[in-house]
Amino acid sequence: MKAMTKLGTVLGLAAAMAIGSPASAQKPIWDKISETGTLTCGAMAAVPMNSWKVDGPNRYEGYSIGFCRELVNELSKAMGKPIKLEFHETTFANVVLDLQSGKADLWAGMSATEERKRALDMTGPMYDLAHCIVQRKGLTGLTSWADYSKPEVKISSATGTSDEKALQEMAPKATNMSFKENAQAILAVQSGRADGYVTNVLSCLRILTESPQVFGEIVVPTPARGLPSAGGMRKDGDGRFFKFVDEWVARSRANGTVKTIMSEAISKQGLDPNKLPKEFNF
Repeated sequence: MKAMTKLGTVLGLAAAMAIGSPASAQKPIWDKISETGTLTCGAMAAVPMNSWKVDGPNRYEGYSIGFCRELVNELSKAMGKPIKLEFHETTFANVVLDLQSGKADLWAGMSATEERKRALDMTGPMYDLAHCIVQRKGLTGLTSWADYSKPEVKISSATGTSDEKALQEMAPKATNMSFKENAQAILAVQSGRADGYVTNVLSCLRILTESPQVFGEIVVPTPARGLPSAGGMRKDGDGRFFKFVDEWVARSRANGTVKTIMSEAISKQGLDPNKLPKEFNF
């Protein structure tokens, strides 16, 4: 029995070392990209506007893909040689493990939760999806959260979402019509029971495009309240790639590159980015 216990302990330690050794043996991301001449970005097959698969040589489109294409150009300049872009298809369920294992160097678009920050280096935010209200036709003159924070203003929301939380915190006196499903919350506006529906700005745009006969306009209430999304990468103990991406993101948000990338992805999904409020920025 003692021999078996000792054997089990040895095997357990060996398994732990086997699991831990690949990560510890990985090169810094900057060195890996430089030596292979390749940046490998995560891609997803069917996440509209973020990342989706297409026929042809591009393979994927979306704003997370657009970030990677711009970043490859910047890396080529910084490293003094051509860097090519490759993709590793992943899912939200697997992306953290795929980044940690080195299957992908970067996933350019995830919420920076505390759990993810413990598992990955998170750069950015790369963009900010503000909460918005897509209003019924005929409702005008509401521009701030304070304007909506009145009992006579009825806003529908999906129960337990960050959108509902934003409404409760920013417009606490509004009548919050909370529904289990997004479809039910949208239907409340279509049926005339609610004055508007609170969600993120890209969802607002899609809803307005699909039902222009019901919804009048998109409002991003002031002060803006958003959902910042970051770029995730493994903790490599080096930090050069993290620093490079973080500085690139700051420049790109300031000079309008991020807004251009987001607008192109929106257009490729058949939506009109010009219908977003002019003062809104990602």
